[in-house]
Amino acid sequence: MQGHPNWYSTVAITCSFAIVLVMVVWTVRKTLKKSEKRKESEVNECNGTEETKETEETEMPEEQENVVENVNDEENANHVVVDDTECSNDDTIPELPEPKWVKVGQIQELYMYPLKSGRGKSLKQCDFTEFGISLENEGMFTLVDRMFLVYNEETGRFQTGRHYPTLILVSLSTVDETKVKLEAVGMPSVIFEVPKWLENVSEAVQCTMWWGESVKCIDCGPEPAEWLSRFLTGTNSGLRLGCTLMDRRNVFIEPWKKFTKVYERLRSEDTGLFSDLASYMLMTTRSVEQLNEKLERPVPTLQFRPNILVSTQKPFEEDNWEWIKIGERVVIRNVKPCSRCKMIRVNPENGVMDKEEPLKTLKTFREQTDPERVSLEGNAPTMGIYCGLYVSGKVKIGDEVFIHSSIESNHRETAS
Repeated sequence: MQGHPNWYSTVAITCSFAIVLVMVVWTVRKTLKKSEKRKESEVNECNGTEETKETEETEMPEEQENVVENVNDEENANHVVVDDTECSNDDTIPELPEPKWVKVGQIQELYMYPLKSGRGKSLKQCDFTEFGISLENEGMFTLVDRMFLVYNEETGRFQTGRHYPTLILVSLSTVDETKVKLEAVGMPSVIFEVPKWLENVSEAVQCTMWWGESVKCIDCGPEPAEWLSRFLTGTNSGLRLGCTLMDRRNVFIEPWKKFTKVYERLRSEDTGLFSDLASYMLMTTRSVEQLNEKLERPVPTLQFRPNILVSTQKPFEEDNWEWIKIGERVVIRNVKPCSRCKMIRVNPENGVMDKEEPLKTLKTFREQTDPERVSLEGNAPTMGIYCGLYVSGKVKIGDEVFIHSSIESNHRETAS
């Protein structure tokens, strides 16, 4: 009986030790399970698994759920609109909601004239921009159609090939990012830096164009001025070279306001920099060919100073075009026929003027007949059409040309 207390003590200690051991093992296992779940949750969260998303959605309040659904719906709707816009470039033209394009030809030639009345540049490809054809090459100054003009130093009046026929022999090209060069037969070239428009606004020169239209330019300095004066007049002064301020011209004020009453499609956005009016002039190959068939000595296309020459089957069909699409994207619109003045040809090799006047032949079958147009511009003949830009983009030789035509006109063309 005396050994019983020792036995009870041993059993009690053993049981206590076992209970403590079991509790320790249970605690460790529970901690490990929680750790594994936490790691699994983090992995799922990083991988974006369905399980994690479902858990988050279940825990999300109902109001917040509705908000997220609405946002997602709006995002999906916006995505559809963007895709639709990308698929149909013409949606950006309110005046042309449902275009029906009919192929009429392809781009035969592209021309730009960096210097107004200067030598034209034949291009293989270019950009159609809001101010006209643009030629952009990496590391070179970007040229835009008719961005430079010659003006009289005393009067500020712009000067063209009508005043100095040999001006059409003057070529303007880029040298680097900031400089351009003037060249002509028999003259050493002159290189000068193009003035920066924003830095020189306060020094803008007021010039006048047709019918006293006021335009502003930045003078390009004494070197090109002396070069032009010497080549065109034989003296060292009198003429200056101006560069555009990239201003938008307004056709709803004088002197162009009267034109908007006769040519209702004409907008201020259609005007070029120092072009006579619109930023693009289009002609067709057959129109030039038919005129040349009536002349003893054919005239080159550049005689008419077009930007776009389209190969077609019928002469003067461009007169009746309205909307014109070039390639996959670019869209222009016919705003006005191009009236022609007296044309004097100059041999580009020797500068000798040819006094023959193709205008007389052109008058015999292209004279203005519409009473409103005759009262506005006289009976000068027309050749080619002025166009304004609606959708910009890149254009290259060989691009297909389409016109927008109604079902009725398509039917008439098919029947004929």
